[in-house]
Amino acid sequence: MTPVDRALGTHLTGALTRFRNNWNWSPGHGGQGGHRETWLQPLDNVETDSVPRTSLHFVSSSVPGNGLGAYNADPVHILVEGGAQDGVAKGISGGRVVIMKGYNHDGKLIDGSVGKSLAYGGTGGVVIVQGNADSRACIRLSGADVIIGGEILKPLNDSLGFIGARSNVKGFLCEYMTSGRVLVLGDPGPWMCAGMTGGVLYLRLQPHLNFDQAAIQRRLGKGAKVSVQEVGESDLQNLRELLTIYADELKHNHQADEAQKAIDLLVDWKSTFVRVVPLGQQEEQKFATE
Repeated sequence: MTPVDRALGTHLTGALTRFRNNWNWSPGHGGQGGHRETWLQPLDNVETDSVPRTSLHFVSSSVPGNGLGAYNADPVHILVEGGAQDGVAKGISGGRVVIMKGYNHDGKLIDGSVGKSLAYGGTGGVVIVQGNADSRACIRLSGADVIIGGEILKPLNDSLGFIGARSNVKGFLCEYMTSGRVLVLGDPGPWMCAGMTGGVLYLRLQPHLNFDQAAIQRRLGKGAKVSVQEVGESDLQNLRELLTIYADELKHNHQADEAQKAIDLLVDWKSTFVRVVPLGQQEEQKFATE
């Protein structure tokens, strides 16, 4: 799979959506300029809610082009071992899009990263990236769950400037976010949370790598009206669900040790994580996607 292969999974999602709506659609503009879907419905008349998960699995260090899983919906589950370019899971409303590391010719797991605008405007479903994300991840996120697993590899030195050059997300994380849950296990990068009005961002504190409360404050966008808070009991369910989903995908990708590391973060979760929420957001508000 190469960068010339774009919007993988999007046509499939559209076809399955039409199937689940009994093909009741008009092709083209007002029924002109197109043809009805040529597939036939199954003879056993499968009910909408019983349609099984449909999986697309790209291996051998694949790097699909722009728009992987764009507008993804249930029941499509996309898994890539390698990486992906811009626009991964843009407009996702359901299902799952997962980018894991892939094996190189030496048998070593590498990459697992994506380009710009990860999960732009996502309203539902789950998006997982084991590596890093380029700028504008989770822009206008409106209900999806996103996990970015790229980790800090050496102590940060923000005095060097150009924070985004060394961060795991390259800038503008969660800009204009309105709902959903985001978990970042590494450096979230500069200018984050500008215009954020809803949802929650969980960050992992790592003082031994110079990523502490002060470092988080330096990464907030100018004018971002958010609060960095200690996590409380109401956050435990969110963290457990997100880390369990992530660990399950790692195990599926033959990374049992990495999966256990993710689960172990729950042992001392109150000291490990903080949350970033818009100012005035109530403690009792539920951040889990419906």
